[in-house]
Amino acid sequence: MSASGSIAQAIESLRSSGKDLAAFFNEVFLAVEPVYRNIGIEVKEIGRGYAKAVFNMSENIARWGGVVNGGVIMTVIDMVIGISVMTVNDGIDQYTAELKVNFLEPLRIDPFTAIGRVIRKGGTLVVGEGEIYDGENRLCAKGIGTWFIVKRRNTG
Repeated sequence: MSASGSIAQAIESLRSSGKDLAAFFNEVFLAVEPVYRNIGIEVKEIGRGYAKAVFNMSENIARWGGVVNGGVIMTVIDMVIGISVMTVNDGIDQYTAELKVNFLEPLRIDPFTAIGRVIRKGGTLVVGEGEIYDGENRLCAKGIGTWFIVKRRNTG
């Protein structure tokens, strides 16, 4: 990404060059984030305002009772919404400003599918939603959050 380019422009440039965006995120972005490696999550699809990822049950993410830990669920929802926000981000960075998650059913039966979508993009705030489904396609968690778009770096 050039100094004057945005995250969304960089993603569109990759897409235009024929690069598989999901593979790019798995190779580069997720490779440098230890928490995502620990979860074992894999990005499957990225579109404008949309991201989809999958993960399986493992001892790394389970809590007592054989269900996925709530913190892991929030992390995954944060990730998929965050990726969907990147596709519309006209700035140089972004931060999660707020995230609320409803835990509807325990995550026991994998594979788990997480989907993030942009609901609305404003000037510096983007609102998104995320969902996680279990291996029986039951909606198990639903989140909504707000991302702050960084337009330029403070140099002072």
